[in-house]
Amino acid sequence: IVQIYGQNLASTTGTANAVPLPNAMSGSSVIIGGMQAPLYYVSPGQIDAQIPFELQSGQQYQVIVLANGALTTPQPIQLSAATPGLAAGPDSTLIAQHSTDGSLVSQMSPARAGEYLVAYLAGLGDTTVPVASGAASPSSPLAQPSNTPVLTINGAQSPIYFAGLTPGLVGLYQINFQVPAGLPAGNITIVVSQNGQVSNQTVLPYQP
Repeated sequence: IVQIYGQNLASTTGTANAVPLPNAMSGSSVIIGGMQAPLYYVSPGQIDAQIPFELQSGQQYQVIVLANGALTTPQPIQLSAATPGLAAGPDSTLIAQHSTDGSLVSQMSPARAGEYLVAYLAGLGDTTVPVASGAASPSSPLAQPSNTPVLTINGAQSPIYFAGLTPGLVGLYQINFQVPAGLPAGNITIVVSQNGQVSNQTVLPYQP
């Protein structure tokens, strides 16, 4: 999932409200490596798009925005096999849910020792089950990353019980994990690495 910034990228604001995602909205489309990219959101100053799964990692491609018949100057983008990024708030607090009721982990509802959480990511790359660009991720069989990610909590590796595309959504990955016991109360640090690439560092409120 990428965000493209500029001027006059679309005539009006538009948001995809169904899957598969459209390849054009508000008179605009994004072409990456000669392929139309599925679009989540367009506006005059920003476009959110999905890099097509069909493109090859390790290659450089050109990105072009077509807006109302006008083309932007091509811009290069380098694709890697995986570039994990954890979803987090502006203060780096990890966006994670309690698996029991789906509520968000927060200072008022911290993670507890031994409980299972679900965190969300982007950029985990190819999956064991092919998924068409713009299409909803399958629930059976589940689409798991071809390159296995590694989760660390306060610098120590922690088991991952599931990693893969979130069923029913487009381009969003999730990691299900158990919060270990024996950590000091306060914010714990969570990082994901994959294929030699390290995600952003996030924090999560924790109570033993």
